[in-house]
Amino acid sequence: MKTPIEVLRDSGYKVYHSNTSALDRYFRVPSGPSSHLLTDCSLINLAGTFEDLEYPGLVYEEALVRRGKKRYLFRCYDEDVVPPPRPFTVQELLYDPDRGVFLDPLDVYPDLRKAQLIRQMGGSSLLYLTEAAVLVSRYHFQADPESFALEPPFAEPDTTFQRELLLAVLTGADPSKGLSLLYSSGFIETYWPELQKMSGIPHHKDYHPEGNGWEHILETFKYRKGNDPVLSLSLLLHDIGKPEAASTPERAFDGHAELGAEIAARFLGRLGFDPSWTRDVTFLVRYHMMPAALKRLPIYRSERIMDSPLFPQLLELYRADLSASYWSPEGYYQACQVYRNYRKHKANPYRHKDGRKHSRPMLH
Repeated sequence: MKTPIEVLRDSGYKVYHSNTSALDRYFRVPSGPSSHLLTDCSLINLAGTFEDLEYPGLVYEEALVRRGKKRYLFRCYDEDVVPPPRPFTVQELLYDPDRGVFLDPLDVYPDLRKAQLIRQMGGSSLLYLTEAAVLVSRYHFQADPESFALEPPFAEPDTTFQRELLLAVLTGADPSKGLSLLYSSGFIETYWPELQKMSGIPHHKDYHPEGNGWEHILETFKYRKGNDPVLSLSLLLHDIGKPEAASTPERAFDGHAELGAEIAARFLGRLGFDPSWTRDVTFLVRYHMMPAALKRLPIYRSERIMDSPLFPQLLELYRADLSASYWSPEGYYQACQVYRNYRKHKANPYRHKDGRKHSRPMLH
């Protein structure tokens, strides 16, 4: 099946990668789940080209098309109407996929190497803040939190806007930078209060160096491999149930994984995430404690979870969670060994002398 870019090119339209889609290529970082495209195809012609065209109501993109879990966001232009500038100069870089070259129509190249973002006129405090959070998460740029405070009135951003913002930040090279900026500005407290609550969860200094639950979340991203959006969302949300969980001297945050799965599902649903993403993330949140107990569990308690195609990601979540603490990594290696043994025996089950297979080989 042709991509939307190929469909437009075959129809004679110009298509350029813009914003983070161009910057990702320039800085050679993994792309996110959304492609930003600038095209001379009008909105009316886009609607005639794509039957499933959506109108997300974003500030800079007028339409989108979904292909699986990939989204293509369109910004239209023509010779007579210049699109409004984005908040920062570096966002005006373009990439021509036909010729494989970058285009710099506004001479922003010098700003690409600067540490500080250079503002353009015309953006609200919310747009400056959120676009800065994306750029510092994905690239080398720095942002002074005092320069990006969220100013009232606090109008609720569109759910598509919030979803695109969260994904763009989380799939960056260092999400902790953008998340910290959103936190210090008051954005998270105002719009994502479920996340804000984690800052009130103290962590025992013998096991966690970070200080509180929010700081622990930020620390886990330092140990993430790749930028898979489902795993990244799961890292962000894996302890979201702790503020609602009860603690006893014997068990801290009892049942927080199950509570967290319910809260995560509501949070992702409010932001309009695809149900399949919500299903995968809530699975990882619900069972993120299981790898720690895997060596002690009988096979009938763990085989259903280990049979899930998401189990390797569950191990990755456990590894990052464990690495962001003072706990030994030995638990992760033991969980991996149990899983390898299970897969090996599942592929080559033991047999009785008469040739019958064991139904549940004891692995540990």
